[in-house]
Amino acid sequence: MVERLRAGDLVGMVDAAIDALRVHKEEINAMNVFPVPDGDTGTNMLLTMQAVKEAVGEADHQDMASICRAISRGSLMGARGNSGVVLSQILKGMTEVMEEKESLDVETMAEALSRGAEVAYRAVMKPVEGTILTVVKAASDEGKRIKDGCSSLEEWLSGVTRKAKEALDQTPELLPVLKEAGVVDAGGRGLLAIFEGFLAFLTGEELGEVEEEVEQANLPSGAGLEDFRYEAQFILHCKDSRVEKFRETLHRLGGSVLVVGGDKLYRVHVHTDRLGKVIEEASKVGRLSDVEITDLREQVEEAGMREAAAGKEAAAEKPVGIVAVAVGEGIKNVLRSMGVDRIVDGGQSMNPSTAELLEAVDSLPQNRVLLIPNNRNIIPAAEQTRTLTSKEVEVIPATAITEGFAAMVAFDPRAGWEENRRRMAEALQGVRTGAVTTAVRDSKCSLGKIKKGSYIGLYHGEIVSKSEDLKQAALQLLERMVEEGGEIVSVIVGEGAAGRDQGDIVRFLEEKGLEVEVIDGGQPVYHYIFGLE
Repeated sequence: MVERLRAGDLVGMVDAAIDALRVHKEEINAMNVFPVPDGDTGTNMLLTMQAVKEAVGEADHQDMASICRAISRGSLMGARGNSGVVLSQILKGMTEVMEEKESLDVETMAEALSRGAEVAYRAVMKPVEGTILTVVKAASDEGKRIKDGCSSLEEWLSGVTRKAKEALDQTPELLPVLKEAGVVDAGGRGLLAIFEGFLAFLTGEELGEVEEEVEQANLPSGAGLEDFRYEAQFILHCKDSRVEKFRETLHRLGGSVLVVGGDKLYRVHVHTDRLGKVIEEASKVGRLSDVEITDLREQVEEAGMREAAAGKEAAAEKPVGIVAVAVGEGIKNVLRSMGVDRIVDGGQSMNPSTAELLEAVDSLPQNRVLLIPNNRNIIPAAEQTRTLTSKEVEVIPATAITEGFAAMVAFDPRAGWEENRRRMAEALQGVRTGAVTTAVRDSKCSLGKIKKGSYIGLYHGEIVSKSEDLKQAALQLLERMVEEGGEIVSVIVGEGAAGRDQGDIVRFLEEKGLEVEVIDGGQPVYHYIFGLE
């Protein structure tokens, strides 16, 4: 029976959480609303916890405070995707309580979990129920309710884990997209796995294998998307009494509002279309520092090779550096030719960490850097990067490589920072993206049954084509896309369609009066990516 945890026990709990996530990773990844090979929540949460393990290994964990700081810092720097960032906030809140103690009993752990839930909720402007937030809140409420009646940490954590499982099972009732897809929330399932790992460490029990198969379905068009153009982050030095009113003002001006801190020092984050007004209102409340203007999207990694001396000198002369996330040698070559200085490898199933993005940004000689994620899942890590560098970083919110190309076409090295930021953000609005991939399991959608191995076309958050033939799936998708008009089409050929004759696709588009550009992208997962402008 374990009544107290020492600092060294936290190392074992981190290891156990990693083991649990390894067991359940593929199950969690499969909890994707589409039957496509890009579910990565399990992978992201596992990588985030592995970053925690590395940070703990480098720390002097002879005392509780140092190991808690390592856990918080490691999760922040290693957070991958939305799920990893929310997990980092849960751990941040928990360690804020834990680091004040020499050992941890039931009372302290209940308080820590409650703080973790609070910090995670505060980190999200409009908390959505039916997600990992719901699970951590239910677990923390249960932890507070049962703490006085529990004689051991095993008993307490067992009750918390049961409640987390109950809350997870209810997520489809709270979030219609999950119910339609026939899945529970993937982030919540990952958190449950972490609780299960913690419990296994305390009891000494073996972690079980998961055999259950998860069905998936279609994501309604536009689900979960935000339309705000800018992201602003800054430090606000102001009186504590002014913060709540300022937070309410931000809610009227935008979304994804986060105002965190205390003792006259606050970190502020907001997505807005009224950037000037946000800065104006903040200036009325107090003094701003570390101001960063950005947008949200996805991944980044580097693809080294700049062209040695001459290339570096040219980069140093540019007033603005550009970092982009991409996968596929052909795509990377196009981005370099358009003026991207540093490429971070990243795609649907491989989200770069905050540390990797930070390294890419800081490696450039420029003090102002444009960050183009080209994938929605990388946005949280990109946002974290902005708070960790002294450089001014603007995230251009490209959610697909086609938007990234459009942003780079709009970029003018002779124009000013604000002008380029405006032009590039506006360029994204004129691009529509579709993609063809392979179904990784039997599923259903509005078009009927989908067999594993079939080709499916994705557009506007829907499966709009399906076929046993790759070319037919592509043509059906394009038929749908061109209904909405357009003048230019980019056909980005992935590794799964390399070597095929693209003539029928090109002729189809030209007969529609469209100008066609074919790019040998070499990207995995998506056999074709189409960008229509």
